Amino acid sequence: MLKLTDLYHTGFVVPDIDAARAELTAVFGVTWTAVEQRVMPVLTPDGPRSVELRFAYSQGGSPRLELLEPVPGTIWETPSSTFGPGGAHHVGVWAEDFAETSDKLVAGGFPRVLTFDDGSGRAVRFAYHRLPSGALVEIVDATRRVELEAWFEGAAYLAAVPAT
Repeated sequence: MLKLTDLYHTGFVVPDIDAARAELTAVFGVTWTAVEQRVMPVLTPDGPRSVELRFAYSQGGSPRLELLEPVPGTIWETPSSTFGPGGAHHVGVWAEDFAETSDKLVAGGFPRVLTFDDGSGRAVRFAYHRLPSGALVEIVDATRRVELEAWFEGAAYLAAVPAT
């Protein structure tokens, strides 16, 4: 269904993005996008909601690191363990046939637990699927790859609504 070669990031939910960026820069020498703070409409099994996200990605090519601050009541809850080994929140994979891939994952027993909400009720842009082990896989629509790769390397991020 998914190919490991399409994996492009590992996401971490961290209590402090700035501290995590400094720590990972010291270890890996990476640079980072600006921290984005955005209101994002999402669709969960419990219905639609609007969440405020703070996130940043490492720059310099794949594999990338994504840092997100906790959002109570969502899949981006405060991690139950400290930031460190075993603390990865999810892996992100490009999906060429995005909607079809998401539907196949659901049919295969990997429920969709969150997606961007455009009002259609379908998976669009990105979707998180939970594996029976509890792990999360985020699939991202590969048609957005050029836009996102440009942002990772310094272009403006236009894909979400700015926070108010």
